[in-house]
Amino acid sequence: MSVVAQLKEFLYGGDRLCVVKAPPGSGKSFSLVQTLAAVVGTDLRVVVAAQTNNQVDDLCAQIAQAYPKAHVARFSSGRYNGTVASNIEILSKVDQLPSGPSIVVGTVSKLAISTFDQSYDVLFVDEAWQMTWADLLTLRDVSARYVLIGDPGQIPPVVTVDVDRWEVSPVAPHRPAPDVILRNPELSRITTLLELDTCWRLPYDSVSLVQTFYDFTFGAHAQPGERFLRAARSLDSALVTDRAIEKLARSSTVVLTHPSDGNDAASEPDTELAEVVARLAVRLLELRCVYAADDGDADTPRELAPADIGIVSTHNLMNTAIENAMPAALRGKKGIRVTTPERWQGLQKPVMIAVHPLSGIARPSSFDLETGRLCVMASRHRSACFFVTRDNVGRTLDAHLPNADQALGCHDIVGRGHAQHTAFWKYHEERDLVV
Repeated sequence: MSVVAQLKEFLYGGDRLCVVKAPPGSGKSFSLVQTLAAVVGTDLRVVVAAQTNNQVDDLCAQIAQAYPKAHVARFSSGRYNGTVASNIEILSKVDQLPSGPSIVVGTVSKLAISTFDQSYDVLFVDEAWQMTWADLLTLRDVSARYVLIGDPGQIPPVVTVDVDRWEVSPVAPHRPAPDVILRNPELSRITTLLELDTCWRLPYDSVSLVQTFYDFTFGAHAQPGERFLRAARSLDSALVTDRAIEKLARSSTVVLTHPSDGNDAASEPDTELAEVVARLAVRLLELRCVYAADDGDADTPRELAPADIGIVSTHNLMNTAIENAMPAALRGKKGIRVTTPERWQGLQKPVMIAVHPLSGIARPSSFDLETGRLCVMASRHRSACFFVTRDNVGRTLDAHLPNADQALGCHDIVGRGHAQHTAFWKYHEERDLVV
């Protein structure tokens, strides 16, 4: 039985909690919207919560298209001036919300500051691993039944206060809400756990690479060789960029290295590496590269355009340096998007260029070794992904001994990060994918 079918069963069952684990590009929001088919035309009142206004807008657009006759309201602030479909109401006050069968869509923060006279039948939370347990508790009066769907490999929620006192708590307020539920025996016992089992975004071999970040198994929709990036013009083996592109004939990911300056610690930002990243992007366009990213593309691949390329780095200063190194024609809204992994969550491009998180770092911090950022960086592409880095990464990982400084009883997040980074690097080394 499909996850959507099981979610529909949950809606009419007696369980109060449902958690859906989803790999990247598995159609989380699509599955949520498809599940709402069991709601439309019934007496159920449903709320759909998302983490950002952009996510709410996307959900509203999908729901409006799928169910043009459903009663749908976008619950927003009075200052909201976005554009929604004609069959979506924009409402800002609780007393304006429909009292009968309906679907209400809003951000977690908007719902948290609202007081509802009547509880809803079920609350769906999209991108739930981006929400803390404390945030979920603010929604406890919205409904008595919850469906949390999200990607457990993503970057955990950003918390700006000291959380040391809660590190060993079974209901730690700063942890992702689904993690708290699944790790707490009392909560997990009453939770329906489902898993989406297909990644629709990534090439076949990239799914095997990303699988190591997850504690459940999933497969690739794409078949071997079905997704690719190829140069339409002759490659020059004297250029490191071209040698990296050549490796894509047998892999969808490759690592392009640049010599360290002698001490394995690069400046911040690393303007020299930023120029390498910019040259790679320019070279892909000079070579008139073509790519296959969807079913049927293999026979008629598309020519790569600037808007088909994305660039990601963990630091804003580095992203600015990369933008400054790129030709003016490649910048702007129709050009190459350059931003952090946090802002790439939920997005995708045919081709990604990622600055490795450990590039130029001799003594990695817990931030550098955090697995969510590496997972996001390695899972945004549909055809190919280049990791660009100083050549220190292997040496840094071999020399680094993670400090087991976590609180007693807590998971060793830094140790896990070191192990994941090491496995990721060795995956490419063992397959001769490091140039």
